[in-house]
Amino acid sequence: MNPSQTKKETSPLFLSLPDDIILTCLARISRSYYPKLVLVCKKFRSLIVSKELIDARIHLDTHETVFQVRLKLPKDQFPSWYTLWIKPGQILTNQLEEKKTTSNKNIRLVEIPSSCYSYVPSRIRWPGSEMYGISLSSSPSSIMEFLNIETGLWRKAPNMRVAREKAIANILDGKIYVMGGAGADESVNWGEVFDPKTQTWESLHDPGAEHRFSSIRKIGLIEGKIYVLSNEEWDSVYDPKEGKWDVTRRSCVHCIIDDVWYHYGQESCFWYDTNSNQWRMVRGLATFNENCGYRMIDITNYNGKLLILWEEHASFLLKDIWCAVIALERRNGNDEVWGNIEWASIVLTVPISSVFLCGRGFES
Repeated sequence: MNPSQTKKETSPLFLSLPDDIILTCLARISRSYYPKLVLVCKKFRSLIVSKELIDARIHLDTHETVFQVRLKLPKDQFPSWYTLWIKPGQILTNQLEEKKTTSNKNIRLVEIPSSCYSYVPSRIRWPGSEMYGISLSSSPSSIMEFLNIETGLWRKAPNMRVAREKAIANILDGKIYVMGGAGADESVNWGEVFDPKTQTWESLHDPGAEHRFSSIRKIGLIEGKIYVLSNEEWDSVYDPKEGKWDVTRRSCVHCIIDDVWYHYGQESCFWYDTNSNQWRMVRGLATFNENCGYRMIDITNYNGKLLILWEEHASFLLKDIWCAVIALERRNGNDEVWGNIEWASIVLTVPISSVFLCGRGFES
């Protein structure tokens, strides 16, 4: 089925099929086509945003790595979500080396229609065969669910103490920390923590107004502390052992891949060597470092590879958002990490006053 022609070719007979058969068909199609498929009919729209489709993709082992960003454009009243769309079957190239300054139609950040958004959950990967998920819809929700990867079955987990809208979560020392999105209750319930062993929630200490941010980009974990990255000049840091909050200068963007920390700062990519307790440069990225703008937006784990997002001025009124995917290799007895650029491209051009709010990568 060619998604660009589905509206013309979808027949009443196909739509009259049982939902489980249609779900099986939809589960075999790349998620990159879903924004188009939700426009076909109401039935497709309801199935694409359903939890049953997620279960079907897990059962068929067709889940994919997804990367999305949330942008606020000056013409829009509210921020919008965009998903990284890669045309299937394309050979991707490194446009940094080719010195290209135009976007590649085969790789783009595509806006997610509001009718398609609710199928996107926030998944918190757990070591082993478990996964937890919290809602990322525009409506506040306290619901958290638990998924057993082996059986593909979801069940309700204990609700959060307060309903949250687009909260951010991460795992530290076997516990799930959730922050933000509490609205009027933020002074009391800005953050809370869930212990899977006891299946209970506890509120975190109030960080105070100077530590609470209305816009959270992500939660990072470094050396046993939780760094809450914001879009402001300062970030918050929480020490679970001391139960204390502090402020720190805005952290460089970072992520973790195969238990190794990576970050991009000072115009180079670094990894954290736990043997020597120091940050070391990722080798093999001289061309990337020379061409990559310093205005780094995000860095994340993309199917075991580094996905790096940054912006460069295209003119006085516009800026380009660039994206690159870098494969990683350990060499010299694991004492070195080498990177190889699999592809790099301009994925979106936006007004220069547009604001990046957050990004996330997950399997779905």
